Amino acid sequence: MKIAVIANPTAGFKRTPWHGPVRDKLSELGEVEFITPESPEGTTAAARDAEARGCGVIIAAGGDGTVHRVINGFASHDTEFGVLPVGTANDLANYIGIPKSAIDAASAIVQGGIRAIDTVNINGKRIHTVAGFLLTADAAMRADRMKRRWPWLGPTVYKIGAAISIVLHGGNEQAGALIANQPTLGGNLRLPCDSVVDDGLCEIATFHGGSRVRLMRTLAAMSAGKPLPPGAMTWTSVAKATIKFDHDVEWFGDGEGFGFARTFEINVEHRALKIRGARG
Repeated sequence: MKIAVIANPTAGFKRTPWHGPVRDKLSELGEVEFITPESPEGTTAAARDAEARGCGVIIAAGGDGTVHRVINGFASHDTEFGVLPVGTANDLANYIGIPKSAIDAASAIVQGGIRAIDTVNINGKRIHTVAGFLLTADAAMRADRMKRRWPWLGPTVYKIGAAISIVLHGGNEQAGALIANQPTLGGNLRLPCDSVVDDGLCEIATFHGGSRVRLMRTLAAMSAGKPLPPGAMTWTSVAKATIKFDHDVEWFGDGEGFGFARTFEINVEHRALKIRGARG
């Protein structure tokens, strides 16, 4: 079996060197090839090429952004996928029970076992964790810029980014919205809705605006996993939906920025991503 490991060269700040031990472990499964693309677009292209060359398992080594770029290169829903969680937050890996150590994650891949999860297709982009608009997009993109500049901040960068965005842009009637495929997001913030990764549904969660103090209380509750202030958020579960704004809004998915749009076509791809080495 051929195994392609597509690695983000900037991931793994201060982590114990893992490339050699991971290669040794994965070699028990087959022939291992490491690929280190030079750009986000190159990551997607590398995944597309590895799939076309018949690699039996394609592995993303990085965080949720690397996972996003790799799975968006797949043409088939039958491609076996693995994750080495060496990114900043690793929201997907943490939620579905992939071991935190890259070496242990490689062992789980070798041992086998497949867990199929949903992806959410939004305007042609396959999302595996959450996407968002308005203030939530501003916070996510701010956190992304901060972690590139100060990687030592770790997962707390997401909470810091959200707090800064609230201070700068809070107070509007509608704060923002999230499309959730799981209940946890950057920095282990937790949504109050019971989003499940393999139920064929996603949750559209709307944050209602108000004062900056109210929004800060909402952020604090999400950080602590406690109930949100009354009326702070509403949500609904859907398999398919269209969201339209009356102006172009910034949006993101899996921590990646996608620019601006005003119409969003949302379609859940039920159990479309086959992850090897995740707990069922």
